Amino acid sequence: MKKFTAVFVLILSMTLQVADACTIFSLYPQGKHWVGRTFDWSYGHALVYNNKRGVTKTSVKLLLTDVTSSWTSKFGSISFNQFGREFPNGGMNEAGLMIDALELDSSVYLPIDSKASFNELQFIQYVLDNFSTIKDLKDELQKIRIAPVGSKLHYFTCDVSECMTIEYINGALVTTDGADLKISGLANSTYAEHVDYAKDFVTFGGDRPVVLDSKKSLDRFVRSNYNAKSVSEVMDPTQDVFAFLDDVGSVNNRWQIIYKQNEKTITFRTKSQFDKVRKIDLKQFNFDCRSVVTYFDVDSAEATGDINNAFKSFDAGVNFASIKKSVELQKLPAPLAGRLAVYPNETACN
Repeated sequence: MKKFTAVFVLILSMTLQVADACTIFSLYPQGKHWVGRTFDWSYGHALVYNNKRGVTKTSVKLLLTDVTSSWTSKFGSISFNQFGREFPNGGMNEAGLMIDALELDSSVYLPIDSKASFNELQFIQYVLDNFSTIKDLKDELQKIRIAPVGSKLHYFTCDVSECMTIEYINGALVTTDGADLKISGLANSTYAEHVDYAKDFVTFGGDRPVVLDSKKSLDRFVRSNYNAKSVSEVMDPTQDVFAFLDDVGSVNNRWQIIYKQNEKTITFRTKSQFDKVRKIDLKQFNFDCRSVVTYFDVDSAEATGDINNAFKSFDAGVNFASIKKSVELQKLPAPLAGRLAVYPNETACN
């Protein structure tokens, strides 16, 4: 087992990469809570999964120092996955709690100890499985640690009423929420760096005009949150939010996602099918683990509008092919795909 784990430590050392030019922000059109995010990466293929409640899981052991933990999912969720089922880039659960990862190169994680550990993507599924409020999640973060195998990330998460950033800075957990979350968004600098930079700009305390067209992290943060302030005046702001996501996206802007938390819906479009705006209604899904796990391929040309009925029954071969594609595009050792693909077989419905 130690040799097996060590092999995958080497394989994964550059694997679980997400986007290095993402932007995310929350807004309140007509008193409702939405979150908009861009996913900027060199490739955009992904499977959208219907994850079940009532499933018992044990965290996958990828490092010799990992401390595994078991749990049974309390909530069903919808997630966007490039590295296979159970290893999402982000998503939202049926309680309306969403979480997404963005790259933060300066991240320094907690030192190794006896706390339960999760790799940086399975952590996202753990959150979706278990929490409905920021308060409960914040309390839990003190009891676990993230054991990264490749990516340096920070996270933006919101329930239906409030948001929080999760960062690991100089070996310490740093969360920002409540009154301390002065501007509700994130890009690819620390939250503190974002807010300090923003204070010089109009509407954020200064008189400097917003920098147009810049794709730098700090400018994307300021511009996206500046734009978000105007959205509540629009009767149907979905297209306006997509326009804002276009504005801050790079040439590699692969997905644009709007989480509508009060409505429990997700609206998204992708670069490969840009003319198709798709909507997922979590209220219409059967999240009982005795029902079939389903997926939707974001590159599919088959559906637009409401796509709940376009989801297909889980296919292990399709799951493996998606992981394999990610592994090959990043020129990683082939055995990685098999290890990630087999993990769903280690979970059980209860």
